[in-house]
Amino acid sequence: MDNKKRTKKPNVKPEQRQSWLERNERGESVPRIAEADDYDERTVRRHIEMAKQKREVQEARSAVLRNALERHYRDMSNFVERLNSRISGSVEASLLPDDDLIEVALRQHLPRSPIWGNLSKWQGLREEIPELRNNLDILTKRLVESNDDIISLTKAGFDGILDGTVDILKKETEQWVGKNTDYTLRDSLIMEPAGENLVDPCFGSFHMGVMDKKSAEKNMRIVWEVIGELEPRLKESVEYRGLEKIMTEIELLSRKLRKELAVIRLRRIVPGRCKFCPL
Repeated sequence: MDNKKRTKKPNVKPEQRQSWLERNERGESVPRIAEADDYDERTVRRHIEMAKQKREVQEARSAVLRNALERHYRDMSNFVERLNSRISGSVEASLLPDDDLIEVALRQHLPRSPIWGNLSKWQGLREEIPELRNNLDILTKRLVESNDDIISLTKAGFDGILDGTVDILKKETEQWVGKNTDYTLRDSLIMEPAGENLVDPCFGSFHMGVMDKKSAEKNMRIVWEVIGELEPRLKESVEYRGLEKIMTEIELLSRKLRKELAVIRLRRIVPGRCKFCPL
């Protein structure tokens, strides 16, 4: 009878459990590991399974974290794409429900970025546009309404000429502010037939009202001259210069913003952390 006492093995440590798993996956059998380390096979087998389960949990958590990080970065990247589209004016990008929160996250990731100061200036300047545009439109209408030739044509019954001339000049100023400073509709006159011996004169898409051919030829010559007279007066006005200055500043800020946003858009990874970051 073997009187040799069996000594109690110490608890298997996580490091040893992991070592058994790695040895087993390299081809060392459970019986061989048990013999080499003087453990019961059942113990070795149980701890190898425990190590596998732990690894699977860690891998699952890593996958969840990786997916969460990818979605987090994708949210910020998509927001930057929408912001870039809005700044470039290429697309009227609509805001999504969480865009305000995503902007908060991006600001926390990049607190010292020049994007935020430039964006604030850009938004502030854009808010001034409607009032400046309205002031220029008021001036345009006032200049047309006070023109002696337009007044005479209106009194003669050619009511459409006043509004048509105002619309023409408004369209032109829009183009000038958009850097198309040579734009003019003076030479776009066509006479659309409007019945027997009647025409509807148009400068581009702006109608002057139906009239007889003889009156149209005479009246449109006057309108042509009025437009030519008022164009330089509008370009030299305080109202136009103010709007032009704002649009130039907005264009410069837009270029700066798009350059900074391009780094985020193309890198697709944002440094730093925010309160919405996983972990």
